Amino acid sequence: VQTYMIQRLNCYNLYQLRIVLQHKEGMVMAFVISDACVSCGACEAQCPVGAISMGDGKFEIDPAKCIDCGSCAGVCPTGSISQG
Repeated sequence: VQTYMIQRLNCYNLYQLRIVLQHKEGMVMAFVISDACVSCGACEAQCPVGAISMGDGKFEIDPAKCIDCGSCAGVCPTGSISQG
């Protein structure tokens, strides 16, 4: 059981590293919030890593924190969140 947990942790860390490297190299962000955002905050509350915060009139996703889980898109009442 411990070996499985260590392997999961390592896979998660590698996934995080891949996401960070992609964003630093200017690759497309996994999820984006469009201008149709009504600033309800549902996405911010749903994000498991705190990657969403209020920006200029709408919520924004921090590409360095986003783990591409899609939880935010599933709760958006206006469908403003989509894959980038």
